Amino acid sequence: MNKDLLLFKIFNIHKIICNKANKLFSKDGVNIQFEQIPVLMVAYYHGPVSQQDIADEIARDKSSVLRTIASLENSGFLQVEADSTDKRKKLISITETGADLAKKIAGEADAIDNQMFTNLSVAEKLILTELLEKCSTHLQAIA
Repeated sequence: MNKDLLLFKIFNIHKIICNKANKLFSKDGVNIQFEQIPVLMVAYYHGPVSQQDIADEIARDKSSVLRTIASLENSGFLQVEADSTDKRKKLISITETGADLAKKIAGEADAIDNQMFTNLSVAEKLILTELLEKCSTHLQAIA
């Protein structure tokens, strides 16, 4: 394996960020895995939404989103119910407990981001953001 490839460096930083964020959130009493947060936050900001809407918003496959929704529903953070106009479609909405958690996550996200990237200057953060957005746009166009 060529560890100098950008692909592996990005994968490695993703793993590190997930692990560190899980530890920081857990320490702060947030009982949710980092990977579940995007699903919760889409339901919080845009709910009620369909499973497909969530998958599209966070660019994850539908089956992965379904597993996350089931886990968050079992934890009491999300509620799943049939759409009144289309019985085949399920609508995902956030519960009061889930909304409280989402508010806490939203409040802590900036602090965690700052803690993780404190070694970068403001200019470096802007450059990194631009580069990541450029890569993301390109990857979506070719995929």
